[in-house]
Amino acid sequence: MIRNHLFEDPFGASKLIEFCAVSEVGNLHFARKMFAQIPHPNTFTWNTIIRGYANSPFPKPSLHLFNQMLDSGATPNSFTFPFVIKACANLSAFQEGLQLHCFILKSGFDTHLFSLNGLIHMYATCGNISLARQLFDNSTQKDSVSWNSMLSGYLNCGKLRQARWLFDEMPERGVVSWNVMINGYSKCGQIDAARELFERMPIRNVESWNTLIAGYAKCGLIDNSRELFDQMPVRNVVSWSAMITSYAQGDRPNEALALFDEMGNSKVRPNWATIVSALSACAHLGALDRGKQIHLYIDQSKMKVDSIIGTALIDMYAKCGCIEHAIRIFDSLVSMDVFSWTAMIGGLAVNGHGEKALELFGQMEGAGVKPNEVTFVGVLCACSHGGLVKLARKYFDSMRTIYSIEPQIEHYGCMVDTLGRAGHLEEAVSFVETTPVKANSVLWGTLLGACWIHRDAKIGEYVGDRLVELEPYDGGVYVLLSNIYATVGRWDDARKVRMLMKSKGLQKSPGCSSIEVHGAVHEFYVGDKSHPRTEEIYLMLDDIASRLIPLGYTPNTSPVLFDIEDEEKEYAVSHHSEKLAIALGLISTEAGVPIRIVKNLRVCHDCHTMAKFISKVFDREIIVRDRNVFHYFRDGYCSCQDYW
Repeated sequence: MIRNHLFEDPFGASKLIEFCAVSEVGNLHFARKMFAQIPHPNTFTWNTIIRGYANSPFPKPSLHLFNQMLDSGATPNSFTFPFVIKACANLSAFQEGLQLHCFILKSGFDTHLFSLNGLIHMYATCGNISLARQLFDNSTQKDSVSWNSMLSGYLNCGKLRQARWLFDEMPERGVVSWNVMINGYSKCGQIDAARELFERMPIRNVESWNTLIAGYAKCGLIDNSRELFDQMPVRNVVSWSAMITSYAQGDRPNEALALFDEMGNSKVRPNWATIVSALSACAHLGALDRGKQIHLYIDQSKMKVDSIIGTALIDMYAKCGCIEHAIRIFDSLVSMDVFSWTAMIGGLAVNGHGEKALELFGQMEGAGVKPNEVTFVGVLCACSHGGLVKLARKYFDSMRTIYSIEPQIEHYGCMVDTLGRAGHLEEAVSFVETTPVKANSVLWGTLLGACWIHRDAKIGEYVGDRLVELEPYDGGVYVLLSNIYATVGRWDDARKVRMLMKSKGLQKSPGCSSIEVHGAVHEFYVGDKSHPRTEEIYLMLDDIASRLIPLGYTPNTSPVLFDIEDEEKEYAVSHHSEKLAIALGLISTEAGVPIRIVKNLRVCHDCHTMAKFISKVFDREIIVRDRNVFHYFRDGYCSCQDYW
């Protein structure tokens, strides 16, 4: 078009921008660049680029473009305002929406139904339901969109009773109205009422099924979601995506990936939501090979790697211990939002690159991107694992003073972790007891873990008493406290804690480790003998022991007697779940290939020591992601420098 001077034609240029701005296979960033090359855009072109941003996950530029349109002398028409109103609604920009409403009144477009419905939706979304209702009642030409906008407004504001009254008053209830009401009940946790309405529907479409599937998932009833999914007469991509997302967010990543494979076999092309959920499942499992396969699919199908998919890829690679790939994805993003920055900062922090994480946070501030609550979790985590106590205090204080973000329990937990890891146990106790938020078991549990690291039984005993008051039936508290006593030789106290735990019939959450081998994820528990290659695994463990013991490795069995749920026998220290996973990795992968393990609990001292020896003797890199941090074992050393 440029070569043949066709781009100079306003109609041709507008149609090209329309394709790039609003089609599913377009590129909004490229559309904006082309738009800037048009010297005098007409109203249709302005509407197109405004519409593109209004429909995108980042609608704020719509408002700037609208102001530029007015300054340019172009005249808005009845199609302009609905797009700008939608942007205000998506941004919850009440003041801007109010100003726009005044402009519409002055321009004489207030009688246009599209604008009226948009304003009803905007006011309701911004929480001003009374203004929305006033517009609704004063309108003389309401259609189904008007009724559904008002209905959605009540439901979004949590006014379920008023929504049901309006639903019952509707002159015509189409399938959309039923779906909106079902979704409203689901969001409020009234899933039985949602199901009852679903059963009463005169006509159902695929969206009706999808809505209830998502509703069950929101209420934690994933098996009910799957039962409904299996009963569906017709499924679309949203159906598959809703079910895969239910599994991924419901802590069932294996089932999420299995269904993702089934979706592929059904020849249904995944959308961005499906891809994000599948990548989330890979991140949860540490399934790097599966994550790479999905990344390859994204590239081969030419899906646009925007900030949403880009953030999911960053998170997946970071949580799989492949931080170089995460950085590469981050650097390749055309536009980065707060979520992209946050994922990269958090990924660097847990992978042991605290200084780089804080440096990136400085770049984020310099780029004018305002951090959110999750960003500061990553920042404080970086300080914690790097032992940067002073910096942690500085960033924690800046949340309020600079960004007006009120610290939540997660941020207090990070501060307790920072103080505890650095050995400032008394200060950490004082910090917990003086927090404005109510100290919960997470804060005290973090502090008890620090007492275990520093072998401080005195403070550990005090913290343990606080924890038992809060969580009297958490077996893990008793196990950790008994192990603290054992490490300092207070055997009688350790025995008393163990007997108390027995008398209450308590159990500790079992340790579980997983490893991905050739795309398949294998899970192990302590002493596990259910794997098809069990005999080879245990022979490898014997081989490991025979090589390590002459080099000075001695199994640390001191806490074994007191972790009675997982390790009832003394030899179990050699059969911890991560050791079984490492053994499978050694017999199943080629020399030089890193062994990647994911564990649900903190790595114990003995497994940590043994992994260092194995990395040197077998010349293999071992990457372990435990509950707190990544451990990169190379040539007999760990990246955490024994500080975890």
